[in-house]
Amino acid sequence: MRLSFEDLRLAGLPLGSGVVMVFNDRRDLRDVLYRLARFFAHESCGKCYPCQLGTQRQAEILSRIAAGQVQTGDVDRLADVGWTMTDASLCGLGQTAASAVLSAMKIWPHLFSD
Repeated sequence: MRLSFEDLRLAGLPLGSGVVMVFNDRRDLRDVLYRLARFFAHESCGKCYPCQLGTQRQAEILSRIAAGQVQTGDVDRLADVGWTMTDASLCGLGQTAASAVLSAMKIWPHLFSD
């Protein structure tokens, strides 16, 4: 399969911002998602609330999940925050900050349960 936005979209796979990260099977993907969320929370300029608050909330929830302290409703909260950021943020950072999390929730739902 060609690695292009169009070809991956046809296959139902996201490419997000175009960044490709490769991990071996020993890497804790919950920790990777948490670190990505921390990056986006740090990089948010704070101009719009969906991104400013959404990236902070996403990092907070993923911090708990990475620590194995999943709370009831965390999956629903992550999905709600993610779609809100995607739909309502003013810039590309906020619009894509939840892409990896939303994809992981779809592909590996077991990562988000205890």
